[in-house]
Amino acid sequence: MDRSVLVGKRSGALAQRLREHAELLTTALRSPENLGTFGNDLIARTLLERLCQPGGVFLDVGAHIGSVIDGVRRYSKPAKVIAVEAIPAKVTALRAKFPDVEIHGCAVGDADGELPFFIDPAHSGYSSLFQREGAAARLQEIVVPIRRLDDLLGTESPDVVKIDVEGAELAVLRGAAAVIRRARPTIMFESGPEEMGDFTKAAMWEWLDAAGYAVLIPNRVAHQDPGLSREGFLEAHLYPFRTTNYFAVARDRRDEIMLRARDILGLGPR
Repeated sequence: MDRSVLVGKRSGALAQRLREHAELLTTALRSPENLGTFGNDLIARTLLERLCQPGGVFLDVGAHIGSVIDGVRRYSKPAKVIAVEAIPAKVTALRAKFPDVEIHGCAVGDADGELPFFIDPAHSGYSSLFQREGAAARLQEIVVPIRRLDDLLGTESPDVVKIDVEGAELAVLRGAAAVIRRARPTIMFESGPEEMGDFTKAAMWEWLDAAGYAVLIPNRVAHQDPGLSREGFLEAHLYPFRTTNYFAVARDRRDEIMLRARDILGLGPR
């Protein structure tokens, strides 16, 4: 079944949980060395859906079919959700499904303009500003507008930001420098093992460090952990990966976010 059909329905949330438990069992039986990765990604999803404070603003960059939007609205109940999605058909579907969400149909990066965007019809979640190696023959190229988040958001101050743009996460951050300085949001970003152009893992860590952010593995967000070193962040991308999703937490909000995460995960006060 097309997963997008279930997004926004209570039955869809239950189906997602059942799917996750089935995948957890399959991973344990067939690929136990990947259990740590899978567990961290489950924790990441739980925290992401619940970290935004009631009355806050949640920003979803790379909204895809809207499953994160659905979870955040269900558990965090933010005052406002802003979503960014580059694929026109998905933008249309998201606007129909979530009429009260502010949805921008564009890509985001570190400069305004237009760029080629490559849609993978077999795996639309992997569509990107980059041509993935081995997938070029099936990719569909379109041209999309690209905006800086600093311009797109204006005076909005998001509390939590999700970035999943298949390798261009650093460009998104560079184009949101003013928002990040002002709002100090907690940022969850995807980071796989591939290097995309100049957007290297080392450059990503260095940018966040200079901005006053600690980079954390999901299962360390709720604990007294100062964050990964540059070398530790690079090592986490070696197979078997420690995670595919990382949290960037402003150092001046570290204790606050740690306590909120402990409450979400049922760990109690420290």
